[in-house]
Amino acid sequence: MKLLIIISVMLSVLVPAGASSHHWLTNHKLGSKTKYEHKGCNCFNGGTCITYYLFSRMKRCLCPEGYSGDHCEIDNESPCYTGNGEDYRGTVSMNENNERCLDWNSPMLRRWPYNEARQDAMELGLGKHNYCRNPDGRSKPWCYVRKGYRTSETPCDIPTCIKKSTCGQRSLGRTFKIVGGHKAAIESQPWIATIFQSRKGGYNNFICGGSLIDPCWVLTAAHCFERGTDTSKLTVFLGKSAVNVTDVKEQRFDVDRLITHERFSERRVDYDNDIALIRIKSSTGQCAEESHVVKTICLPPQNLQLGENFECEVSGYGKENKTGIFYSRILKSTNVNLISQSKCQKYYEGHTVNGNMLCAGGQDWKTDSCKGDSGGPLICESNGRLMLYGIVSWGEGCAEKEKPGVYTRVTEYIPWIESHMNGVHFKSYYPPK
Repeated sequence: MKLLIIISVMLSVLVPAGASSHHWLTNHKLGSKTKYEHKGCNCFNGGTCITYYLFSRMKRCLCPEGYSGDHCEIDNESPCYTGNGEDYRGTVSMNENNERCLDWNSPMLRRWPYNEARQDAMELGLGKHNYCRNPDGRSKPWCYVRKGYRTSETPCDIPTCIKKSTCGQRSLGRTFKIVGGHKAAIESQPWIATIFQSRKGGYNNFICGGSLIDPCWVLTAAHCFERGTDTSKLTVFLGKSAVNVTDVKEQRFDVDRLITHERFSERRVDYDNDIALIRIKSSTGQCAEESHVVKTICLPPQNLQLGENFECEVSGYGKENKTGIFYSRILKSTNVNLISQSKCQKYYEGHTVNGNMLCAGGQDWKTDSCKGDSGGPLICESNGRLMLYGIVSWGEGCAEKEKPGVYTRVTEYIPWIESHMNGVHFKSYYPPK
């Protein structure tokens, strides 16, 4: 009889609050609406918060299959990451050199910017573990490693989730003409970006176009920005059909990072190395979301060479003629044909037209890009895929005879683009003092 009483008392202590001993072992299935569920645990991924009588009504999360951690925040089955991996919550804990990551709650990281002691640690995925995370929006998940007396920040050995490429695919057929042309639906150029800069008085001034080459990155021209440009004053829009109209379909982004080519100089008359990368981020920390008006454009293979008279298209919001006071405001597009390097150098005798540039012009010199189209895309089709072959850079006038548009040749900058997008900013340095 005493033994039965003892067993009964033990069960009354261990059973979660509000649950009977008869149902406890059968009712703690994930998602079941049992009496012992409570709020206040901050359970993620469908975890259930329960409270025990033992230890002063201690609360904990019951995690679904495949998840663990105090808050069910760790995904035990995640084999890869998407985007830049800011939402990666898997269990890889080795860097690319097969070195073990430090625990985020390691005493060695107390003076480093990212550790388990931060107030926003749970939101960033940091905790009492050493799994790779991306708390500061880099190009991929990373971690700290320790070698001797040196602590380093290093990218992790995690594959990206393979996703069928949708770049270079538009929702509508193309329409025509920038100079003297017709309106182009944004669905026909879903990769085009508009870049604005805030001025005194709160006025937002449209300065350049750009091309979405990755959900987090826009490629544009370096000459669009003055030296020391304050990125907090820049705003990027995607899916915008007119620069002076707010569209419910458009997406708005702040500029998280601006990278102009290190060998570009605004003092040069001929814009060599006229290329810049912009990393975009919304107010909630997200990158672009694909839709029928927002898509990425493919980068070309580095060895792609298209011949003379190859037909491409250029799009933008620039002036309809060189004497125009205002930009077009609405998106326009036109066909242009590639011009050989030798002819272009002849047309621009006295200027520098080198291998980093290419030229294109309309038939009979009636169509062209113009002022305000800078940074926008020159799109060419190769192997059934639309590719960003050039960036609107410079030229004399608009649609003038034997004065074609000059474009930055994107194939010459593929390594530069990839190095900045894929983690060149991961650095190794000694602990702060």
